[in-house]
Amino acid sequence: MEIKNLEQRHYSDVSRIYQQAIDAGNITLATKTSPWESWDNDHLKNMRFVALEDNAVIGWVALSPVLQRTGYHGVTELSIYIDENHHGKGIGNMLMQHIIDSSEQAGIWTIMSFIFPENDKSIALHKKFGFNHLGTQHKSAQLKGVWMDNCILERRSTIIL
Repeated sequence: MEIKNLEQRHYSDVSRIYQQAIDAGNITLATKTSPWESWDNDHLKNMRFVALEDNAVIGWVALSPVLQRTGYHGVTELSIYIDENHHGKGIGNMLMQHIIDSSEQAGIWTIMSFIFPENDKSIALHKKFGFNHLGTQHKSAQLKGVWMDNCILERRSTIIL
């Protein structure tokens, strides 16, 4: 397995993996994948990577800005998704370490994640990499008419002080 920069040519696999998360029903608030142009505009160009196995995308990770104000340029939101046929192989660990290392090299000091409380595997992955649970927003959003809680997790860089 290797990790490469996510390019437009990978997007059909990226959106396929994201659709798996949408279909699972308790991983994301999205109800459909975005076209490449929208996705490309929403994610930092130098902070998106794919995990490849035999040239096939089996997972991806990307950072998005949290706020557009200048003082928050080092605060981002994490998206990380693994192909459902490749869970349990350590791909999440590799992608998480890669995005943390890359983000710190790029001057990003905070990575945030918003995760449904029932997504315990994702929460465990985040905690393994030093994310702290800041709190839970109760009934903060609706997914198909159902109120959803959201755990807010944050990792502050240990390098950028």
